[in-house]
Amino acid sequence: MRHTSRIGWVGLLGSGALLGLSLVGCGRPAPTSTASAVQGQQATGARCARRHGSVGPVRVDDNREGRPLALARLQDRTLAFVADEDDATLHTVDLTSGKEIALTPLPGAPAQVLVLKDGRVAVTLRDRNQLQILEPTANPENPLDSLCTVELPTEPIGLAASPDDRLVLVTSGWGQALSALDGDSLRVSFQVPLAREPRAVVVSGDGSTAYISHVVGSRASAVDLGTPEHPVRTVDLSGQDPNLAQPRRRNLVKAVGNAFRAESPRNNRSACQGFALTRSSDPQGRIFAPQVLVDPGNAEVPSGGYGDGFMASEVASVGVIDEASGETIRASLQLRPEDGQLHMATRECLLPRSAAVDPSRKSLFVSCLGGDTVVEYDAAAPNPHGAERRRWSVPAGPTGVAVDGLGHRLVVWSQFDQALSVVDLSEQATARRPVTLALSRKAKTAAEGDLALGRKIFHAAGNTAISQDGRTCASCHPDGRDDALTWSTPEGPRNTPMLAGRLQKTGPFGWNGSSSTVQEHLHQTFQRLRGSGLQEHELAALDSFLHAMHTPRLRAPAPGSEMAKVARGKEIFESADSACATCHRTDDAFIDRTKHDVGSKAKADNETSFDTPTLRFVGATAPYFHDGRYATLREMLLGHDGKMGRTSHLKPADLEALEAYLQTLLPPRRCAQRASCAYSPRGPCSPRSSPRGKPT
Repeated sequence: MRHTSRIGWVGLLGSGALLGLSLVGCGRPAPTSTASAVQGQQATGARCARRHGSVGPVRVDDNREGRPLALARLQDRTLAFVADEDDATLHTVDLTSGKEIALTPLPGAPAQVLVLKDGRVAVTLRDRNQLQILEPTANPENPLDSLCTVELPTEPIGLAASPDDRLVLVTSGWGQALSALDGDSLRVSFQVPLAREPRAVVVSGDGSTAYISHVVGSRASAVDLGTPEHPVRTVDLSGQDPNLAQPRRRNLVKAVGNAFRAESPRNNRSACQGFALTRSSDPQGRIFAPQVLVDPGNAEVPSGGYGDGFMASEVASVGVIDEASGETIRASLQLRPEDGQLHMATRECLLPRSAAVDPSRKSLFVSCLGGDTVVEYDAAAPNPHGAERRRWSVPAGPTGVAVDGLGHRLVVWSQFDQALSVVDLSEQATARRPVTLALSRKAKTAAEGDLALGRKIFHAAGNTAISQDGRTCASCHPDGRDDALTWSTPEGPRNTPMLAGRLQKTGPFGWNGSSSTVQEHLHQTFQRLRGSGLQEHELAALDSFLHAMHTPRLRAPAPGSEMAKVARGKEIFESADSACATCHRTDDAFIDRTKHDVGSKAKADNETSFDTPTLRFVGATAPYFHDGRYATLREMLLGHDGKMGRTSHLKPADLEALEAYLQTLLPPRRCAQRASCAYSPRGPCSPRSSPRGKPT
C-alpha cells in the first residue's frame, strides 16, 4: 500500500474517541502562539555544506515550494526527484528521455522534497522526525549523497524556502510546529507552535509571512517571519453555504417516530482536508488552499445517518487568500445553490492532496486522491472551484503535482500505483492523454495484496458501495486520524475518533460499544451512509489496512525534569485518588470494555452510557468526549464533575504532569527497533501480515 496511513469513516469507531489533544476542531479557532525554544537541534553548519561544488541539476522555475516531487534542470534535461513513502526511496527520473535513472535509499519515509538554491535536495522524513539534506553528483545516474540530518519536532512534512533563500521552513504535523532553518547551515533558527495538523507551507512574495495549511480546523495560519516574537494569525477558511441558511425539516429517529422538527438555520460549513497550499505569481499575490467544506449536521438533532442526509455533506472548494491583506477572498468560499447536490458528489475533488500554479496559463492544478484525477481551474477566477477548465484521469493515488513551465507540462506522482504521469499542456495537445511511467518498486511493499486493495478502498471517493454522497473513509479520517468534527447521527452527536494505532484489541467498537468487530462496525457505517456495501473480500482488505495504518513516531521524554514530570503524571493516573486507571486500565489498551454513565448525555443522545475509549495517542486529537464538548485536554480534566475519575481538584503542577503522561500513551511496541518499523508498509510495529494481509 502506498501513501501512508489515512483514515476511514466518520464514526468508524468510537472506541478510540476520547482522543486528541491539540487545539481545535474543524470549526474552532485555536489560541495563537509565539515562538518557542528550539527542539532537537543538531549541530550542522559545515556538515550540511556542499562537498562537490556546483555540479548537478538546479531547481526549475525558481520553485520554492516543497511537494512529494520536485523538478530540476541539468543542461537540456529535466529531472524529477520523487519521494516514495512506501519504499523509503527518492527516485530520479529523466523526463526528457522518459526513464528512471537512479534510486537513492532513504533511512525513513519521505513526505516532501525541495531543491535548494545551490542544488542540494532537502527531504522531510516524517517517521524519523528529521530533515535530510542530500547532494547530487555530476552524474545524475548516481544516487544522491547524504550530507546531514536535522532533528525536528514530531512528523516533519511540509517544506518551503523564503524568496531570498535565507530560510528553509518545515512544518511538523503531529508536533504542531513550524521550524525555520538557516538556508546555508540548516541550523534551526526558531520554532513556532501551531494549531493541530499543519501540512503545506508557502512564503509570501516579500518574505514577511509564512502561510500554512491545516488538515482540520477551518483555517490557514499566517506566521510573521520578520519580528522576534513570530506571532501567528488565523485565516478563516470556513465556507458560506446558501443551502444551510434555509430551515429544513427532517425525520427524527426511533423515539420520535414520524414527528418532524425544524432545524436551526446555519450557513457555515467547516473546512477540512487542508493538505495542499500553493502561491501564484500570475495572477499575482494569490495563495490557493484546496480543501473540502463540511456540513456534519445539527448535533442537537438526531439524523438518519452521518450528517444532514438531504444533501452532500462534503463539497470541494478552493479557498483564495489575498497576500496583500492576508485575508480570505470570501467569494472563493461562497457555494452555489447547486453545490452539494447528491447527484454531483461523485465528481467532487473530496481528497485534494497537492497543488501547483502555471502562471503562463493562469491555471491552478489540484490532484484529487480519491478520484484519481487532476483538475485544472482558472486561477484568476474569484471562485476557482466554480471555474473548472479540464481534468485528467491518472493512476491511483495522485499525491503530488508540479508544473514544468519551460517544458509546458504537468508532472503527477501517483503513490498507490507507483507511477509518474506527464501531461502535455501545450495548446495543440488538448486531447492527448497523459504519458505514464511506472517506477521501480521494492518487493513486499504496500503496493501488493490486500493492503493495496484496502488502501484504495479507504480513499475511493465516489464509491457508491461506501456512501451515497461521495464520502469515503479518508473523508472523515484523513491520514488515519480524525476530522475534529462532531457529527449528527441516529444515536446523537458523535465526535470522530482517530483510527491509526487504536484498533488493535480495543473492541467493542463505536461510542455505544455496539459492534464486536471492526468489520461489523464498517457494515453499519456504510448502511448509514446509504452505501450498497462492500463485497466480503473488499471488507476484509479494508479491515487489514485499518489495522496496519501508520502512526507518528513520538519521542521519548528527555531525561531530567521532563521524564520526572511524566513519571509523576503516571503516578497520578494510577492513583486511587484520581481513579483514571479504574476504567482506562493500563494492562488492557487503556480500556475496560464496559459502558459507563458518567453524566455526559447530550440533548440528542438516546443513551446515557458510553463505551470506555482507549487513550492511545490521546495527545493530539481534540476535541474530546463523544460530543466533542471539550476543546482541550486540560479543559476536559477540569470540566467533569467527578463521575469520570477525579482530576478537577488537582494542583496546576499535577495537572501538567498528568497531561504530560497522557501524551506518551502509545500502542505496545512489537519490534526491537522502533525506527526500523515506523511507517513501514504494514504500519509501525504492527503484527506481521500473511500473503492475504491477515494479521498472524
